[in-house]
Amino acid sequence: MTEDQLRDAILEALTEEIARRVVEKLQRLQKRALVVCTGSALSFSVWQSELRILAENGFEMDLYLSESACQILDTEGLCAAVPFGRVWKGRLEEAPEKLAASYPVILVPALTVNTAAKLAACISDTPATRMISNSLMRGKTVVISVDGCCPDNPARAAMGYRMTEGLKAQLHHNLVQLQAYGAVLTTAERFAGRVMGAVRGGTAAPASPAKERPAPPAAVPGEFRVEKGVLGRGDVSALPAACTLRVRRNCQITQLAAEVLQVRRIKVVREG
Repeated sequence: MTEDQLRDAILEALTEEIARRVVEKLQRLQKRALVVCTGSALSFSVWQSELRILAENGFEMDLYLSESACQILDTEGLCAAVPFGRVWKGRLEEAPEKLAASYPVILVPALTVNTAAKLAACISDTPATRMISNSLMRGKTVVISVDGCCPDNPARAAMGYRMTEGLKAQLHHNLVQLQAYGAVLTTAERFAGRVMGAVRGGTAAPASPAKERPAPPAAVPGEFRVEKGVLGRGDVSALPAACTLRVRRNCQITQLAAEVLQVRRIKVVREG
């Protein structure tokens, strides 16, 4: 091997090693997350286990607990089960937006009805709402478990809740708004997988409101039909809750559309 060939081989090896390290560092940065918990204890043991799965898959997580979360959740058990780095509780000495600024991923495994309503209305008057809202404005990956704020959670009925359809519709609307703002909605039992999927592939940008149109009504009241080959969020966001949507047998439903359908209890019937 000549001196020039040796030099080229060394440069090539160094370039490959630098590239490998850069990729590894970027991957580690993408797995750096701030977990924001509000005061909902629904599905606590489930999402606690999901956070532990994320830690086992290389996620480095810090934790913020709202004042109500400190009162309602088993915070000692949570911190013992999940290897968090730093932990903040209640009021903060620094601006919440500043604290959350360095995290590429914001995880919300426990979201209350109250906090969901504030976020949907763009009201940021608590550390948790300020962190989540500002992170959505910055286009960060924000993954939210809806167990604590979805009116269809069976746990609510077991606790004695009997909501009117009007109230349910408003709570559903809050979730649809959060998704429109760019949040990734999921359930506690699917939380870890949804987070890893969002980090690997990024979150799809919401469709422009100007392009959103309600699906054309079918002949049967309460039923709607879409003839498109691919069903997106904009095709279903205007549908009423608990209706029936008829689509082609081979219609592809995007993840964002599927989440809206699930949250609004819309039945999908494939035809043809």
